[in-house]
Amino acid sequence: MLASKDKKKALTNPSSVFKHPADVVACKDLDKTEKAAILKQWELDARLLQVATEEGMTEGERSLFADVKKAQEKLDLPVLEEDGVPTKSGP
Repeated sequence: MLASKDKKKALTNPSSVFKHPADVVACKDLDKTEKAAILKQWELDARLLQVATEEGMTEGERSLFADVKKAQEKLDLPVLEEDGVPTKSGP
């Protein structure tokens, strides 16, 4: 069972609670809205990691961006539309 404090923690730092985005989808203690919010935060984290990697600011951590997008698709979540100049940090 996922404790309330872990739910809050997952909303700000998903990888501190879950090992993989698919684990969020499989978690029976979260409703779809909570899963969507956690995956949205994980997507933002993955985008920021990609930018940092390109700027040489990381030690080669693997981005989970593709895995997050697959998890979002499994939940049938709408794709975020990007307006303006395309960036990894998204809309």
